[in-house]
Amino acid sequence: MLTVRDSGPGIAEADLPRIFVPFFTTKEAGDGLGLGLSISHGIVEDFGGSLTAANHPEGGALFTIRLKRRDTQT
Repeated sequence: MLTVRDSGPGIAEADLPRIFVPFFTTKEAGDGLGLGLSISHGIVEDFGGSLTAANHPEGGALFTIRLKRRDTQT
């Protein structure tokens, strides 16, 4: 598990359910395609994991990647 927190204002509660939807963006037109988080989410899922987004109670966005533990037997 890897958790990353930023120091910004967080993610609007109304945006959280759509944050990983392709082409969803809160940026102005021309300032992004809204694909970065969608692509990241897909990559993590392809490896059998999950990527989630939330707001930290003390502020900032919180992204958590969970991946399955690799089998250590060879």
